[in-house]
Amino acid sequence: MLKFEPLGAPTRGAWIIAAIIVALQLALAAGLFWMNSISEAAAGRRVVEVGAAEASSSLYTELPDAAFQAVRLPRQGCCSSNNLIFRSRLTAEDAALANPAVLIESAYDNALVYVDGALAAGAGRVSGPPPNMGRRPQLLRIPSAMAHEGAVLDIAVQRAVGFGHLQPFYVGEYDELYSSFRALTFLRHDLPLFNAAIGAFVAAFCLCAAPLFGARGLMLSLSALGASWVLQHVGLYVTDPPWGAVANNGVYFLGFLGACVCLPWFFIEWTSVFSPPAPKRAPLFAFVLDPWGTVARRRLAIVSLASLAIGAGLIAWRLSFGPAIASQDINRVIGWMGLFAMAFCLVRIVSFYLRPGARDPIAASAFVFVVLAAIADISAVRFLKTYGVFLGAAVTFFPLALLLSLAVRARGVFEAATTTAEKLNVLVADREREIVRYHEEVRRNDRAAMLLDERSRIMRDMHDGIGGQLLGLILQARSRKLSDEALVNGLEQSLDDLRLVVDSLEQGEGSLTGALGAFRTRIEPRCEAAGVELDWEIDDVGATPNIGPDKTLQIYRILLEACTNALKHGAPKRIGVALKRDGDQIEIALGDDGVGFAPHGAPPGRGLTNMRTRARQIGAALAMDSTTSGTRISLTLPA
Repeated sequence: MLKFEPLGAPTRGAWIIAAIIVALQLALAAGLFWMNSISEAAAGRRVVEVGAAEASSSLYTELPDAAFQAVRLPRQGCCSSNNLIFRSRLTAEDAALANPAVLIESAYDNALVYVDGALAAGAGRVSGPPPNMGRRPQLLRIPSAMAHEGAVLDIAVQRAVGFGHLQPFYVGEYDELYSSFRALTFLRHDLPLFNAAIGAFVAAFCLCAAPLFGARGLMLSLSALGASWVLQHVGLYVTDPPWGAVANNGVYFLGFLGACVCLPWFFIEWTSVFSPPAPKRAPLFAFVLDPWGTVARRRLAIVSLASLAIGAGLIAWRLSFGPAIASQDINRVIGWMGLFAMAFCLVRIVSFYLRPGARDPIAASAFVFVVLAAIADISAVRFLKTYGVFLGAAVTFFPLALLLSLAVRARGVFEAATTTAEKLNVLVADREREIVRYHEEVRRNDRAAMLLDERSRIMRDMHDGIGGQLLGLILQARSRKLSDEALVNGLEQSLDDLRLVVDSLEQGEGSLTGALGAFRTRIEPRCEAAGVELDWEIDDVGATPNIGPDKTLQIYRILLEACTNALKHGAPKRIGVALKRDGDQIEIALGDDGVGFAPHGAPPGRGLTNMRTRARQIGAALAMDSTTSGTRISLTLPA
């Protein structure tokens, strides 16, 4: 999730982009103003002074001249709930035209042209509900047969909403009016639809991108603003909507209200998210000038959406009572709301860019322009009774400047994150090297400790086993109490014990099966020399990592002691060694078919006692069972 922070000093590239955007805005505004001047300077007679009369029974009713009152277009005053007829007369110059035509700059709904009471031209219905022709200009031909000096020219307008129902119109040559008609079509229809497409894109993009940004309120407010702009254009420019003219008015007013509500919401979000904390001021000044906190902006979002919901209900309720007059009342109220909202936004933007610290010139290039253009156009509608042309230029570049500004900020966040990531990578690499060195040192220490323990164990085994046996032999030899046979037996025992130690070291922490195989090579020659058959029942018990050299040596000694006792005292014909596994227990058993002994009686020597002691040292259980038909000794230990 991205979260934007205030920018540092603007770069040269940012100033260049801002200057380009301002230049393009000014160029487009100048072009639109020039096109508007072309449309207002149409090559024909501009009709401003007309007569106006209401037609309550149908769209057009032939009325005498006495029913008409002299007015200026656009008609002043409020409010009319009936269809209107505007009357003028053709002059001699009009009658002399080869292809006479009427150029209607704008009519809220269809405008039908009658000459001497006969329908001459027009678009839309002649009766029934108004079709909403989208305020598009109309260039209507008058048949030459109808054009004569003094002919009565009536223009019937189906719905009278504010001043927008009919603007001053022109009578002239069709071909000469066509250039003005094309300019008016671009200004009144094509450009607004292009801006509506931009608004739809902004609304969809910001709504989808809101979950990705830390400043979600900013993206949601901009999405709501784009959606409001689209609703306005739907209400103005959808021709003959299936939901009806009254509902279409409601759509337009809801979009207009949404723009008035969402634009301050957006600018409060923008000037708060990208601002450092401001000093404390009086509440009113802080409300207008200073950044808002996160909680306050969240409440603002809730209030803005609630205001739109309440406003939609009030608009629907008011339109249910006399929609024609209600539309003019609602339009006037929201228009004043728009002026106050634009003034608030302008003051807030100016204060934002006057705060200490660098600001983004790209955003400023569009923000100030769009607010000033909105104020100019709303003022033109409210006070000059004409259409504005500057907001179209501002709206065209507003999303571009906004997205460029967000892109610059996102790039700054990305570069900062990249720098931070690189620093973290360096720190992680250093820490990894430290950890590797520490682990190597730990391994060396562990290995040294293991070698020291193993060396100590070997020394202990040599001292307690072989060393004790050799010392006993030396003492007996010095006292001349040692026979040659006893000396040989003692040396053989010492040699066996030495071989057991070596065998235990060679097996390490491998398989116990292999360790017993090595033991077999030591004991089998003795059994053959004594004429005893040696049987082996060795199962594959797998790896036994818990049975190391120390335990292997004790197992060797226990088995050797048991085998030696059997050969010396049992007179067996057969000795069997078995290895089995039962779950997590391993059993090693040695049995013979000799004469047996009393295992719980007084032992003739220390052999049985040593076996029990060695079993306890390695955590094994030693069991002995002896009868006159043989002896079985089993050793059970964990795998």
